[in-house]
Amino acid sequence: MNAGTDGTGRKQIVQEAPIVTAVTRISAPVEDVWRVLVAFDQYAQWHPVLSLDAKPEQVVVGAEIPGRRSGGDSGQQDVTMRIVYVQAPHRLAWEGGSLDAILGRHSFVLTPQPDGTTELTDSEEFFGAAVAELVPTLGQLREEYSRYGAALQARVEGLSG
Repeated sequence: MNAGTDGTGRKQIVQEAPIVTAVTRISAPVEDVWRVLVAFDQYAQWHPVLSLDAKPEQVVVGAEIPGRRSGGDSGQQDVTMRIVYVQAPHRLAWEGGSLDAILGRHSFVLTPQPDGTTELTDSEEFFGAAVAELVPTLGQLREEYSRYGAALQARVEGLSG
């Protein structure tokens, strides 16, 4: 937590949003990784828990991506993400959830490496009224995101190899 003043001399407490990050090295160029990342209608073929119902041409800010998340305590649940940032083929960000409970801002950053591989940084920042309940599970979420990165890696490398 950072403490500052709010202009009246009173201390203001700013709590940083919890964030989960996983980094994966993929043996393929950024453009190949991007093609798989934005082929939303094919997520069910490689992603361990996410099935999406949108086409790659819907990769524009404001587009909504409906889908389903399976596994975990809640079983299968419908989800809708809204794209909030696109910088093809290097960065994609979407949000899902609600500030009344938990809102997640998920970002994928693809960084080309000198050896022709791609570094994927998969992060999610959490906000909302119930975000404190999420904090004890951040380590488990980090492991899950590493698993998602490995699944994307296997999909991309399988297609290009």
